[in-house]
Amino acid sequence: MKKVYIVICSRKGGHRFPAKSLTSYLENKYSNTIRVEFINFLDYLPIVALLDKIGRWGDLHLRSLWKTGYAHLRTGHKKYTTIFKKFFEFLCTNPSVRKRIVNALKHPNVIVSFQPEINSISLWLKRWFNVPVHSMIMDYTSHIGWVDKGIDFYYVANEFVYQELVNYGVSRNKILVTGAPSQPGFEEVMKKTVRSQREALGLKGNLPTILIMAGYLGKMVDYPRIIQTILNTGIDIQILVVVGKNRKMYENLQKLKNDNIHLYYDIPSIHPVMWAADIVVSKPGGMVIADALTLGKPMILVDPKGGALQEIIFAENIEKQGAGIHLKDYTNIGNVIKDLFNAPEKIRIMAVRSYESGKRNRTSAKVIGENIVKILS
Repeated sequence: MKKVYIVICSRKGGHRFPAKSLTSYLENKYSNTIRVEFINFLDYLPIVALLDKIGRWGDLHLRSLWKTGYAHLRTGHKKYTTIFKKFFEFLCTNPSVRKRIVNALKHPNVIVSFQPEINSISLWLKRWFNVPVHSMIMDYTSHIGWVDKGIDFYYVANEFVYQELVNYGVSRNKILVTGAPSQPGFEEVMKKTVRSQREALGLKGNLPTILIMAGYLGKMVDYPRIIQTILNTGIDIQILVVVGKNRKMYENLQKLKNDNIHLYYDIPSIHPVMWAADIVVSKPGGMVIADALTLGKPMILVDPKGGALQEIIFAENIEKQGAGIHLKDYTNIGNVIKDLFNAPEKIRIMAVRSYESGKRNRTSAKVIGENIVKILS
């Protein structure tokens, strides 16, 4: 039985969920011929796991530094890029760490990376295992840290990222535009009408509905301010609030005691709640965007609390596509939403453009999976 190892190096959902989507596709379609292993390097590399936690803290509290670092990676700053790659090589290639990685992956036939940190040691992985290493860039922009001589093939979310990789020196015949894999389960929810899905969730079927999100950890937007700006408009609306794994925020928002505010904590899939919404309000995370485009949902994307420059670029690209609106702060969210519901044709047009932009996402896991199967034949 051929073995595919799908590898991430983060606790965050933004990379975990698309990796799980590909895992799910291969397991369901090729259970008799392919064994799929989902590996998180953080489970085997304690020091990298610690750095991941520090990184999340830094994203929130060292915003200027994080933006500067990402900007250097985007421009291909040679010194900064060398430090980035050599640092992860140093962490991951000493004998004790190598032994952990080899024991974890055992005997793969192909490795699929969903993180630039893993890409940076791809040459080492090829030396240790002598197998192809592929990489999925599910973000809506990229940086030079993703590019490495050890990567045999890239899957990218859109033409924008495709061209960026070409500009970084990657051969065109090593890149395939596949879209970004959406979380499993979207096909089933899209068989229902939006109204019936609302009723299944105990919501009012005909009331305008907003979904507010902040990523897997639920810490990257100011939920209370967003909710208040919407309530201040006085429009009759129901607000769905997904707080991710942010238990403290969930408990704080319960104090609002508003019948039209519905809270969701650590839900297994976003699709049932997102399908019920007319508009998604969120920080512009790659996974939120992938899911919203998959379902054809218009977006209002607000700059995140942290220093994630890449997400601001994501939001700008979505606005250019006509699939959403990019706002730099929370001040005007309520009025923007009110204006949209007073002009429903604008919502409809954004929804159409969102759905068109998500066409590849709906087949992404299949396209990537079939390409991997082909090289294993």
